[in-house]
Amino acid sequence: DNWSMDDTLACVDILKQKILPRANMFAYGQVESPYGSGQFIKDLREHFGKDERVITSEIRDKEAIVGSIKEFLGKGK
Repeated sequence: DNWSMDDTLACVDILKQKILPRANMFAYGQVESPYGSGQFIKDLREHFGKDERVITSEIRDKEAIVGSIKEFLGKGK
């Protein structure tokens, strides 16, 4: 999780300007944690919610990892 909005905005800019123009997909899995807020996945969805190249998945526990990988791979081109 990014702890400041400055980090988040920098990540969003890097995704928009550097990564997405060169990649057909960006996948982000948010692992649930008692210590983090999970805010970054919400921020990604806010900024890229309609962009089919950005795939997000919430990973609640280790049993959910395979499902998240399937989500990522199922959206690839």
